[in-house]
Amino acid sequence: EDMVLQRGGDRLFCIDRYEAALVQLGVSGTVPWPFDRPPDGVDVRAIVAVGIKPQGYISQVQAQKACQRAGKRLCKEAEWELACRGAANTTYPYGQTYKKGACNEGRPRNPVNDCFGDGPGVFTYENMNDPCCVKWPDTVAKGGAFGECKTPLGVFDLHGNLHEWVDAVTLSGNGVFRGGFFVDAKINGAGCGYRTTAHRPSYHDYSTGFRCCADPPQ
Repeated sequence: EDMVLQRGGDRLFCIDRYEAALVQLGVSGTVPWPFDRPPDGVDVRAIVAVGIKPQGYISQVQAQKACQRAGKRLCKEAEWELACRGAANTTYPYGQTYKKGACNEGRPRNPVNDCFGDGPGVFTYENMNDPCCVKWPDTVAKGGAFGECKTPLGVFDLHGNLHEWVDAVTLSGNGVFRGGFFVDAKINGAGCGYRTTAHRPSYHDYSTGFRCCADPPQ
């Protein structure tokens, strides 16, 4: 019930309705993992972030493992884009025409500046992985909080909220994430076309999230 069956050409796959959160695996069961902490060196599993804040601060490598532990996998790039554009091949998940405020994007000030001040020197890896970056209003929203930010089939937050890692690597060895986040969902492409290829698969910061896909049962 938390996944949507997608069809397109010869593709048939399932995708999570919401971005992913994490639970930590332990000898006594599972406990929620804080969405504002990198899961470095921790065994975590993906869950669907419906009504809770999805996980930021996660790398492509970590996201892939978290999906696998949930019996799923990281979405292939073509799958992610097909789910976002839908059968009508729209620019935005909700349609062809941009709707301001429909999705969680366009925050006027970067939270790194809210936390550490202005100037180019504040955008360090350490600062961008500080939990301060998502403590402010209008940063990460709970899954499904933006009711208009969904596809006709009911997949939420493919535009804005958090960048979403996909299972793709460039020729230079960088990972790929899609969709934009709560500050910027325009610079690297409009809506479903937003694509970032600037970082290694081990990279994470406050803006990087993911969701899982799966092959349908046979």
